[in-house]
Amino acid sequence: MTTIQINILEVASQLAHEMVCAKFEDDDNAIHVEDANGIYYTEQAQDIFNEWYDHYYNFLKRLEL
Repeated sequence: MTTIQINILEVASQLAHEMVCAKFEDDDNAIHVEDANGIYYTEQAQDIFNEWYDHYYNFLKRLEL
């Protein structure tokens, strides 16, 4: 059996971001908003990100050895 090590936070974030992009069909205007402090997810995109992040994080934690 091969063992790999991953950063669960990073993987869950990347997967959640992929789900946000898929949901909004990569429409950057629906995904991001920009202000003087930087670029952020829109409120709806953030909600979707949070939901999927929790899903993937919990899934990966259950697989942890």
